[in-house]
Amino acid sequence: MISLEEVPESRISVQQPWLQRSFVARGLQRVRGGRTVAALFDQGLVSGANFITNVLLARAFGIREYGVFALAWIAVLFANSLQYALIVIPMVSVGPKQETEERPSYYGSVLLQEIVFALLAAMIMFISVRLSTTYFPQWGVGHLALPLSGATLAYLLQDFIRRYFFCTGQSKRALVTDVVGYLTQLPIVFWIVYSHGAKLSNVLWIIAATSFAGFFACMPWYEPITLNARSFRRIFLRHWRISRWLAPTAFMQWGAGNLFLLAAPVYYGAAASAALRAALNIVAVANVWLLGLDNVVPAQAARLMRLEGVAGMLRYIKGIFLQWGGVTLVFSTLVACFPSFLLRLSYGTKYLSDVPVLRLYGLLYVFLVISVPLRAGLQALEYTAPIFWAYPAMIAFSGALAGPFARRLGLNGVLLGMCGVQLIFQSVVGIAFWLRVRHTRRFASENFDSCQLQLDQ
Repeated sequence: MISLEEVPESRISVQQPWLQRSFVARGLQRVRGGRTVAALFDQGLVSGANFITNVLLARAFGIREYGVFALAWIAVLFANSLQYALIVIPMVSVGPKQETEERPSYYGSVLLQEIVFALLAAMIMFISVRLSTTYFPQWGVGHLALPLSGATLAYLLQDFIRRYFFCTGQSKRALVTDVVGYLTQLPIVFWIVYSHGAKLSNVLWIIAATSFAGFFACMPWYEPITLNARSFRRIFLRHWRISRWLAPTAFMQWGAGNLFLLAAPVYYGAAASAALRAALNIVAVANVWLLGLDNVVPAQAARLMRLEGVAGMLRYIKGIFLQWGGVTLVFSTLVACFPSFLLRLSYGTKYLSDVPVLRLYGLLYVFLVISVPLRAGLQALEYTAPIFWAYPAMIAFSGALAGPFARRLGLNGVLLGMCGVQLIFQSVVGIAFWLRVRHTRRFASENFDSCQLQLDQ
């Protein structure tokens, strides 16, 4: 039997006119908007809390100490990018397609995968920091091993539970976990900063404690689960078919664009990391919609793929690209017009020399917004290989030019290089998505013609 997602939209409108008028289709349109608004509100809370926290720390710490914090947090974000590739992306690609009777075993297996991964990541973080005291004693970060591993474990668990709620259409509960986590974190950080007790270890422990609070407060809302080895193996293998391209991609991603970020402190010291982070804190306001969309667009694209086929998914992807690409372009233009005002408002006169860096970060976000609908479309098609194959070209570009760009052009060269990396990525993934849609439509059309011929006979 041919499924709805295999039938071109034009054929559906002729053969199944009830589909476009159905209660499900109309309800889906309403729910989609509600989920997007809730996701954007949630991401506004997360991005706003992160922005205020970073501004407080940038003011309280010296430039070198804040640079160490920025580098330490890069390690946590790297662990989260692996979690996103191995667990979250497969979950939002496969989870919305599960039937009711399959959900307990599916989400039970996903939760088990998450717990194992988070514990492993925290352990590796602890060992790595402790080893740094032997091989890089001049860094002086050995005392951060335990608080950094604790922050890693808590951050990964809390991020997973909020992604689960978005995947299952429970945006309000995702908001609750972030309210518990971030609205308790902010006043504590504010208090230690202005009571002159701000230390890196203290800040990491605060992040760990508040993230654990957000995770455990919302775990009672995780749906009933069942665990058995056979289901776990089946689900793991299905996830692996998606994530086998994305897990190596996470490593290559950090070896592509982040080679430019890592080149900056090599030539200019930890102060360069602080300057880049300070500029990023301002332009990262765009994360309110970029990461908010990333919470709902992949899952919604997968749902539409199931209900309306490629045509419905593609229509949704185009709408996201046009609407939010325009919003990002306007935002980046405003940043480019008033960089000095934004830097002075946030940090006083400490980072006023970084005006060109802030402008280039705005340009970078224009490239970044393009990736959200493209990746969501590929994930809905369960076709992630192109994301992997884009990275060898990006790594070659970064490996060849990160050093020369940073050495000759300074921090401006770092941002120009990162923009170049994103341009390569969007080009490769965009072409692959277009070709895959064409192939899927042609295959569906041929199957429909074959099925129609059999019925006529």
